[in-house]
Amino acid sequence: MKKICIIVVLMIIFLALSAEEYVPGQIMVQFTKDTRDSRQAEIFKLEELTIVHQLSSRLSIWLCALDNNISEKEAIVRLKEYSEVKFAQFNHKLELRETIPDDEFFDQQWCHHNTGQTGGVTDADIDTPSAWDIEPGGIMANGETVVLAIVDNGTYLTHPDLNFYKNELEIPNNGIDDDGNGYIDDYDGWNAYDHNGNPGIGSHGTHVSGIAAAIGNNGIGVSGVNWQAKVMPVAGSSSSEATVVEAYGYVLEMRSRYNETNGAEGAYVVATNSSFGVNQGQPEDFPIWSAMYDSLGMVGILSAGATANVNWNIDEVGDVPTACESEWMIAVTNTNDDDQKYSSAGYGLVTIDLGAPGTSVYSTDTNTAGYSYKTGTSMATPQVCGAVGYLMSVLPAVTLREYEDEPGELALIIRDVIFAGVDPLPDLEGATVTGGRLNVYNSMLLLRNGAYGDITSDEFIDAFDAANILQYYVGMNPVGAPLPWEIWQKGRADVDGNSYIEAYDASLIQRYALGMIDSFPVED
Repeated sequence: MKKICIIVVLMIIFLALSAEEYVPGQIMVQFTKDTRDSRQAEIFKLEELTIVHQLSSRLSIWLCALDNNISEKEAIVRLKEYSEVKFAQFNHKLELRETIPDDEFFDQQWCHHNTGQTGGVTDADIDTPSAWDIEPGGIMANGETVVLAIVDNGTYLTHPDLNFYKNELEIPNNGIDDDGNGYIDDYDGWNAYDHNGNPGIGSHGTHVSGIAAAIGNNGIGVSGVNWQAKVMPVAGSSSSEATVVEAYGYVLEMRSRYNETNGAEGAYVVATNSSFGVNQGQPEDFPIWSAMYDSLGMVGILSAGATANVNWNIDEVGDVPTACESEWMIAVTNTNDDDQKYSSAGYGLVTIDLGAPGTSVYSTDTNTAGYSYKTGTSMATPQVCGAVGYLMSVLPAVTLREYEDEPGELALIIRDVIFAGVDPLPDLEGATVTGGRLNVYNSMLLLRNGAYGDITSDEFIDAFDAANILQYYVGMNPVGAPLPWEIWQKGRADVDGNSYIEAYDASLIQRYALGMIDSFPVED
């Protein structure tokens, strides 16, 4: 059975103030530490304020309603005249921060941002707008551009909404292996059917490429999961097993050369997408193909594989590649806009790792319009492939340096945060390894918080509740909420607040959690 590293799930809700918007008729008041209860009550009576709710007994913070005819602003001015009032302010409205790209057909991409526009369930999506608001992805902290190898039936190299990798060390169409990598004229990629550098044109491959990496926020078409990633087209998704092995062999060579030359040659491929396979195939009958995933993984490449488009228990009937046991192969099934497993999609508690949107997905194509809808596990898998690339691109530079000589381990970290970040779905519980559907934003937060690697439940508290964490830091819930791992490591494990700072600014905590600042003050 595939193993999932136990990762502490720390999800901070990232909120942003809407300028000059507040709840009418309400204000918040905080009294100084030594103000007696009787004096607080007296001030409320004098200013004709009704208590709505006590927000923090420890910090003496109250939510109040105005009983008189004065404005909220005037009430705040009057309250600030009392020496006992530490703060008086509006009860500002908040909104979730997210980036909606300006791509023409983005509203048709329910998989990114499901508002019920297709009749489905609101938020049955992978939350990419929330992730994009922090980082659109594609460019890594070390300046490298993520490359995604799409192993398929070809792609449309001149599509305006796709950014293709080019092997700049190769001179196209001169019949010479200019870079000495064993492949002649592989400037545009590789064709494992014809053993040449012309990947060919394929509707299926073009559609898959757009799901993973269509150029985002460029005013046309659609958005891929990873806006700025480059697509390496490799034709080789059918015909025979030898074709598939040659296709993977090309990807392996390009990433291996990158590793061996410190980026001077090859390509920084971080993921392959395989939207093809053998129904009811038994991995033991395909030892060379199955072993390719370990070979790719050890040089730093995760492989996303589509399971069967039939309602089979893959644990029982088998499948290639999604029953292969490699740690570096992520097996994906298809979910719809109601957050349910698509009726014609494989499942398996042991073999199928997670679900991703794959039903009526709008993406790039080779037709006159340049875009189309397609359905299948083929459409679910590039969501995960794109997520791998996106998550690699948001890793901090220090982590990239730390794992420079262990690319396979870094790839497993990405796999683990993808698994840990899923949205649990009843339809996938007991039917997949993770029991959930891909959520890019959740996984991004895990990486930005550093909740991976050696930080396990043995060293930390098993679970977090985002609301409780925020409440803890603003003093609304001074007990029962765990501390961030950095402070935990400093020995501040008593959550009753006796040896802890009394209050934090919530926005400071949010910025820390998202990796926008390195630390925040802690009293010694």
